[in-house]
Amino acid sequence: MQWVITFVAVVAGLILSLAVAVITEELIFGRLMALFFFRSAVRSTVAAKSDQR
Repeated sequence: MQWVITFVAVVAGLILSLAVAVITEELIFGRLMALFFFRSAVRSTVAAKSDQR
């Protein structure tokens, strides 16, 4: 049981660390989430423009 609690604490610490890093990056640069969420929109726009030619 001790190793389960340790494992959960380590995973929670890693997730918290990643969340703080992403929030800090967003506050400083503000481009990471746009890169992930708008990449498909950019691809479809580029594909639509190339089909029009």
